[in-house]
Amino acid sequence: MERKTLEPDQKGILVNNRGGEHALYLSYVCEDLRQFGDYSLVTKRLAKYPESIEDLLNLLLNEVYAVVDSKPLLDAFFKLLIISNVGILEADIVNMLQQYMNKTGGENDKTPIDRMVWSTLRRQLKTFLDTTWIYGHQLIIYRHASLEQILQKRCFKDNTDELRSMHSFMADFYLRSQTIKDFSVRRVPYHYEKANMYSELIKYLRSSQSRGVDRLDRQAYLRRRRCTKLLPFTDDIFNQRAFLCNICAMQFKLGPFTMAKSSCLICTNMILGGNMSQGNPFKREARLCQKHGSGGYPHSIQCVVCRQPRPKPSGTGTAAGFPESVALNICFDCWISGGGSRPRCCGMEFE
Repeated sequence: MERKTLEPDQKGILVNNRGGEHALYLSYVCEDLRQFGDYSLVTKRLAKYPESIEDLLNLLLNEVYAVVDSKPLLDAFFKLLIISNVGILEADIVNMLQQYMNKTGGENDKTPIDRMVWSTLRRQLKTFLDTTWIYGHQLIIYRHASLEQILQKRCFKDNTDELRSMHSFMADFYLRSQTIKDFSVRRVPYHYEKANMYSELIKYLRSSQSRGVDRLDRQAYLRRRRCTKLLPFTDDIFNQRAFLCNICAMQFKLGPFTMAKSSCLICTNMILGGNMSQGNPFKREARLCQKHGSGGYPHSIQCVVCRQPRPKPSGTGTAAGFPESVALNICFDCWISGGGSRPRCCGMEFE
């Protein structure tokens, strides 16, 4: 079979184009020419290419929009891939597009998305897409960050409300409709955070559903939600000890791996020797500001999980007929990351 190559004059057009100085520009041109198909029109095609990578990508994108069957579907795919941050599993794409395109329509207005529709769309977008491997799974991504930046401007135009709405959709999708669970559980916290759904983020990271989230990622997400208020060196309503009621203390309420009484109030990791004295080097007292504590402190406390008021522990095992509440701690790492030398509130901000 005869192999098609560029003629000397065609190579000259490409070499004389200032964009040809950049390898990325040439890679897009070569991929576009490979798919162009009509060899007799290659010279005209070469002369049409602009001289900058941004103008070239805008030209190629405009041509795709001119021939694609469904512009809303194309927009949806570009947007979902942008906000995915790491890429999308091909096994998820059809279901994801199907749910996104039909999330507001009725039963009679649904847009059918199947493997054939996706195969056609992917063939039209082949110039712009690549694959990568994360967590042992293959994902579809953009070929280069420059393309993603251009599409970000074209698709969202600083519309933060739409961005948050789409991140909310992605979090819900990975919770309910995923095909590979160990990948999906890692993506839920990212999309909750980007959607500003902080209450859902904290609830998820403290639940058994989040067992697959990496320990360092879990710490980072939760520490970013920690209250920033610095506390005085006192024990009063402005600097309160954090407590769990006896019922919540014996359950997995703060994290998925250990009972709440042994968990760091912030990052949920188990504190080694959690029931030892305050001299234990692996822990520090968990303290709360007036906003996150109890209005009746120091005479009464409030469980940080169920928010029910309780008498302050007396040290006798019971207080006013209730089993005594359990004082909470934070791990040494969270103490250091919060400043260390100055007491800081360990409550979580949901706004």
